Amino acid sequence: MKRPKIWILIAATLSASCLIVLTGSTAVLAKEKEIVVEVGSTEQLGSYFDSIGYNVAANPDILYAVPRFRFTHIPKNWEEDTSVPLKKSVFFRAGASAILQVNESIIYDRKKLLSWKLSNMNQNDRQWLTQKMSTYKVTEDKESFTDDQLKELILRVDAIPPSLALVQSAIESGWGSSRFAKQGNAMFGQWTTDGGMKAQGSEARLAAFPDPRESLNAYCLNLNTHPSYAQFRSARADMRRNGRPLDGATLAEYLGSYSEKGDEYIDLIKGMIKRDRLEIADRAQLAKGPVVVFRPVNPK
Repeated sequence: MKRPKIWILIAATLSASCLIVLTGSTAVLAKEKEIVVEVGSTEQLGSYFDSIGYNVAANPDILYAVPRFRFTHIPKNWEEDTSVPLKKSVFFRAGASAILQVNESIIYDRKKLLSWKLSNMNQNDRQWLTQKMSTYKVTEDKESFTDDQLKELILRVDAIPPSLALVQSAIESGWGSSRFAKQGNAMFGQWTTDGGMKAQGSEARLAAFPDPRESLNAYCLNLNTHPSYAQFRSARADMRRNGRPLDGATLAEYLGSYSEKGDEYIDLIKGMIKRDRLEIADRAQLAKGPVVVFRPVNPK
């Protein structure tokens, strides 16, 4: 089969950028900070992943050097002319990179919090802490904080197991093919009372996002702050205290409130993690290097 052409725009540290047209999918990514790749189909995206060695079955070591990807928006033609195995493979590979990057940012903040004492903070530290206390819904008090509030914040500022995020995004977005995913980059079925997109046959509305990364950020913040997931956070903290890696299938036990299906929803998550062997994603690590930004375009 003839390999598709992929147009790559390299945005380096210089103010000027250059356009390079490649036949095939091979590119040297060593020094660029951001690379924009225009893709016209799921098949083309899968070919790109394979060409850079991002295929765990063929290259198991890539699990410990997952490339950095993000999407400008969900492709409108995601499910067209695509086999189910290819669609799932591309979905999981793209999603694994995305959740690892969000977790990287969360863990950066967590390590910062773990190193702090309330009695030894400067003004910049206090301003940053005030913002985090508000974001993670611990307290809106801007004058003073207690040790218990700091402990609660640390409990909330923690990673989401990649296997869990991958399966829930697949379920809630129909593998990225739902109307809400295509029109509003909504990957996790989060309801809202402010704006968003109206559900058919109902007055309920789903939150919409400018890009898939923001949908993922909102999902992580939801699990890390909503009272319904307090047991999820406590179980995760127990794993940390016991020196155990975060386990998506185990923590799924505490997400019955995410769906009106309750226990059936939990069984669905755990079954998908087991069937698709997604537990390995919980051990994955990001590679150093640039972010490859995928910009879906209409195929010509």
